[in-house]
Amino acid sequence: MATKFKVYKLSKEFYQVCDWSVYNIPVKNGRPTLLLVLNDEKFPDSYCCIPISKDDDKNGKYRELSRTKKDLVHHVPEISKYDNYLLIQNMFFVHKDFIGDPFEVEGIEVEIKNEKRQREITKKVKKVDALLKKGTLKYVPREEVFKRQLQYLEEKKRTLSTV
Repeated sequence: MATKFKVYKLSKEFYQVCDWSVYNIPVKNGRPTLLLVLNDEKFPDSYCCIPISKDDDKNGKYRELSRTKKDLVHHVPEISKYDNYLLIQNMFFVHKDFIGDPFEVEGIEVEIKNEKRQREITKKVKKVDALLKKGTLKYVPREEVFKRQLQYLEEKKRTLSTV
């Protein structure tokens, strides 16, 4: 499934597409949403993106969730001290046009290079993906989210061609 495990910000334009909270995508225009980006051969124009938590789990909610439902949350300690939980159940596809700048810590692009950790994450992603397809989990409607992005890009292209 994945060929690279890099962390990116969403582009500012992504926030203009629509109100993403309708689709259960927790994005805040005030600060960038960090995403672990995975390539998926089935969707060459997009990336599978896993949101990264923004609160360092101060209240223990992700730690508690990960004890009971280990597939939904993945602790990744090397991203940074503030952003270190992958919210796998909230993964969605983002068109390449909406991927922003790489996330950097002290000038170095953040990437998960540890192959064991990559395999763990990929395994959890596949497990959650299977649960989503079965309808066992209902989180982000990934197809609708991607279609909305495509509609926006098509409208943008039409608008630019008439100008």
